[in-house]
Amino acid sequence: MREFSVREMRAGYGAIAAALESDGEVVLTHHGKPFAKVTAFTGEPTAAEVEAERRRRSRAWADARREALARMPMLAPFDWDAFRADR
Repeated sequence: MREFSVREMRAGYGAIAAALESDGEVVLTHHGKPFAKVTAFTGEPTAAEVEAERRRRSRAWADARREALARMPMLAPFDWDAFRADR
């Protein structure tokens, strides 16, 4: 994994693009301290992105279910005395 300073990044994109092609990721530094990792875009979602999408869909389903349940009519409170009187 190669490191590029902010100055090198501003000066030329070609070196970063070449490093991304060969290594797949580069680290950007500012005053010698790393502040960002740049990875090559593959077009395929990462495991973290797949998990985030699964959680988003799960939350959306739960929200829709909660809303549907809220629209359902509620039953009247159950009266045990009336139930026993009918027996």
